[in-house]
Amino acid sequence: MLVSNMALVFGVLSDTVEVILSVIMMISGIYLTHLIQRWADTSGGEHPAAANVGLGGGYEQHQARTIRE
Repeated sequence: MLVSNMALVFGVLSDTVEVILSVIMMISGIYLTHLIQRWADTSGGEHPAAANVGLGGGYEQHQARTIRE
């Protein structure tokens, strides 16, 4: 915890400081998640397009999922 009582330290601005800190923590969490995902994509054993089998040249072709066929 940064301070024990924000109202005593910041006074009227305590709500503003709390909102700013929470926005900073949310943005840093999103950025950290982005960095971890980028690392996982580069260090993983799978090819990044492994889920797109059949869309750009794979061995297994998916069937069309339409009502008309």
